[in-house]
Amino acid sequence: MSSPFAKLRFHSALYAAFLGVRRGRFQEISTAPLKASEPLPKNLKVFFWTPTDTPGANVIVHDVLPSLTRLAREFAPGWEIRAGAALPEQPVDRLFCFKAVPEAAQVREQPRRELLICDQAEVFWDRLGGFDAVVATSSRAFAGLMAARHPRVTFISESEPLDYLEFGQQNLATPPAARGNMLLWHGGLYSQDALNELRPVLGKWAEQTGAQLHVVSGNAAPRVEKWGALTVNYFPWSKEQLFHSAAQARLGFVPARFSVKLSWLKPASRVRCLYALGVPAIGDDRVPDVVNFMAAFNGPLAGRARAWPGALTALWNDPAALSRFAADGHKMVAEQFSTEQTARQWLRYLTQNHIP
Repeated sequence: MSSPFAKLRFHSALYAAFLGVRRGRFQEISTAPLKASEPLPKNLKVFFWTPTDTPGANVIVHDVLPSLTRLAREFAPGWEIRAGAALPEQPVDRLFCFKAVPEAAQVREQPRRELLICDQAEVFWDRLGGFDAVVATSSRAFAGLMAARHPRVTFISESEPLDYLEFGQQNLATPPAARGNMLLWHGGLYSQDALNELRPVLGKWAEQTGAQLHVVSGNAAPRVEKWGALTVNYFPWSKEQLFHSAAQARLGFVPARFSVKLSWLKPASRVRCLYALGVPAIGDDRVPDVVNFMAAFNGPLAGRARAWPGALTALWNDPAALSRFAADGHKMVAEQFSTEQTARQWLRYLTQNHIP
């Protein structure tokens, strides 16, 4: 638990970075295909410690491991890459701690300790000095903020697993406009605040469209609500449910909560996930990472400058645009944001010995 003073120091640094007063420099890693000639250390032992089972741990660690271990077998035989909720009992060379700080007595020998983090920087702000390096995954804005506090920060973007992309490719065989009248939202329970703020306008919007909404979030039992003319179906999050809803989705949307911490720092991961699944989606223009992702294929945005009902209506009633965005966005994710690209970045990062 962070102290009030740590939170104060964090928020001071956050607003300074937001205003461009102080942003640290961080490293980025190439996603280019690996070459057999690239020098790699031998017999490296790597462990990703994920003490809590969270969506972030799955996206950032466990979804990437199949691609990373397969790539290591090809280019770095002899490497041992593992992950788990408990710290390793045997010594390792590199210990990545996902949003957690181990006690010194818990760690065997002296591995290189590195913090792997996607959010909640204020919790760890005063403990970053205990790590040899930091890997930030959510956005470049977040990496720059972390680099204002720690001298060795690397940005490795979050990505989408291959089975999501394979499902999305199959889903694209059915044009979004032919899937029905379902609007899709997914995310953590904490993100539902941004969705709930749109209840009145979504209820009125459904009067003209006849749309229904699927909300895939949390672990509560399924339920149905009425927001004016909009029927809202809540489902607990699972990969199976996400796939099932994506197969019915005409359109997805991801509004952001309005604050510097909750929008400016956030990743485009939830928008990219929908495009990976073959669902055209509207992102929030208050999130720089979303704006950057959408810019590559002129993807649709709403939020600060564009009202959500207008953006939803315009795209909902344009079958050609729905199909175009779905295909272009899926291609963008497949080419630049799959776990294959992330695995290449991790393999290169693991070869580095940049700690003095």
